[in-house]
Amino acid sequence: MKYQVGKVGRVVVAKFEDKEDVLGNLSSIVKKEGIQAAAFYLVGGMREGKIVVGPEKDEIPPTPVWKNLGESHEVVGFGTYFTRAMSRRRISTGRLGKRIW
Repeated sequence: MKYQVGKVGRVVVAKFEDKEDVLGNLSSIVKKEGIQAAAFYLVGGMREGKIVVGPEKDEIPPTPVWKNLGESHEVVGFGTYFTRAMSRRRISTGRLGKRIW
C-alpha cells in the first residue's frame, strides 16, 4: 500500500450558469488559480451530454463505454485533478480522465 498525508489548502466554489461548459470552466479556474492538485464535487443538472457507464472489459487501461443523455438529468459527481510531467494536465471524472489542454 502507498499513501500520503496532506492538508486542505484552498477551497474554491464555482457556480456555472445554464449551458456553460463545465470542463472548460474548470480548466480556466485551474490555470488562473495555479492549482496543482484538487478534488472536486459536481452537483446540479445537465440538459445533454455523454457519460461513461463502465469499461468495456476489466482491463487497464479501460476502454470506456459511453452513453448519450438525450434529456435532462440531475448530476452528482466527484473528480480529481493533478498536474503531470511535461505540463500535461488531466481532469478525471469517474473512470475516465479527459485531457483539458
